[in-house]
Formats: sequence, C-alpha cells, structure tokens
Amino acid sequence: MSSPSESSSASEHEASDDNETQNAIREDLKGMTFEEIMKLKEELGAKVYKEAVLGGKSSKPQKPKAKTDLKRLNKNRPREMTTRRQVPFLGAEHRVERKKNVELRDPRFDEKSGTYSAETFKKNYQFVSQIRAKEVGQLKKKLDEVEDEAEKHNIKDTMQRLINKNVEDKKWHTKQKQLKKERSVIQKKYDLGQQPHYLTKKERRAKELVAQFEKLKNTGKLNKHMEKRRKKNAAKDRKRIGIE
Repeated sequence: MSSPSESSSASEHEASDDNETQNAIREDLKGMTFEEIMKLKEELGAKVYKEAVLGGKSSKPQKPKAKTDLKRLNKNRPREMTTRRQVPFLGAEHRVERKKNVELRDPRFDEKSGTYSAETFKKNYQFVSQIRAKEVGQLKKKLDEVEDEAEKHNIKDTMQRLINKNVEDKKWHTKQKQLKKERSVIQKKYDLGQQPHYLTKKERRAKELVAQFEKLKNTGKLNKHMEKRRKKNAAKDRKRIGIE
C-alpha cells in the first residue's frame, strides 16, 4: 500500500506535467493566426479545446460531500436538526395564513357593527339634505345656460329626484316628532294613573291627512294639489275600465 505522502507527491507531479503541456500549447498558439486557432477549435471541439489549451478543467481533486445521517437512534425520539439552519419561530406559518385569508365584511350586514337605528342614521346624515339643496340651486343655474333639450330633460329629472328625497326626509322627521308627542302623552297618562289611548293605523293616517290639508290650505297650494289628485284618480279609473 502507498503512503499518503507518496500519493500527494504523485498528484503534484501530474499537475506540474499538465502545466508544462498547457504552456507548450500556448507557445504554439502564439505563432498561429486567429483563423487557424478557430479552425483548430472547430476540429477539436469547444470542450476539448478548453480543457487542453485553456486549462478549463480543474486539476485539484474534489472532496466527496459528506452525507448527513438523518436517521433516528430510536423511532420514538425526534430527529436531531442541524444548528446551521435557523429554526422557524413558533406560529409563523399560522400568521402567514391569517394574513392571506383576510376576512372582507360589509358593515351594513355585519352584527359586529351594531344594530341599525334609523333615527340615529337620519340624525347623523342630516347634512345631506343641505347638500342636495345646494345642488338643486346649481342645477337651476345650469338649466338656464343649457340649450340642448335632451340635456335639459336630464337636469330636470335630477333636480326633481333631489327635491323628492328632501321632501321624504322632511316627512320622516315630521312623523317622528308626532310619534314622540304621542309617546309623551301616553307616558303622562300613565304617570297620572289613567288608561292611555293608542292610535290605530287608520286613525293616525286620518290625522296625517288633516294636517296635510291644513298645511296646503295655509300655503295656497290646495287647489293645485286637488287637481293633481283628481287627474291621478281619473287615470286609475281609465286603466281599470280598460283592463275589465
């Protein structure tokens, strides 16, 4: 058997011989033209040319990679991990999954946002009526400047829609005030030990019509309202007769 020193000296001798051969080839290439060198490269092949002429192949012997033994000493024991690899923080994977699965919710239909209160909503967004009134004024000015009939029609429709929304809001607030008055009257009768009278839907509707009639009469719009109502009822009658 050969000793380690003999094998190392033999490898060094082979490396020196390879270097001498490569130096001799380089000296021969110096006297050749570029075309002759390219022709020689085509005949030998790129891989052989690099190894023989340019010394592309490393002369150093490669050490075999040490295989890591991942076997367990006992099937009931955990596997020992290397300390060179950073251990992931506990729960890091779960946090990434939570970030990916973001829950999208609509506050209008979510119980977490609380229960819907129409009175609170109307009170908080009461400023919208003022914005609508300003928009109606701006549209009136724009209507005087526009000459196209189609655009005029669109502006009038938008104005009427905004006005109707404000009228509905006023009616709602008026109705709420009336209900508060009724509740206060009922509470006072309870405090006095008397039996309160609860209005039915029919009685409340009749009361609202009387209040509307008095308001139209005081503002001078009663005749106009009655004429509009008459035309509407006549159209309903004509439709009913035509269907029958």
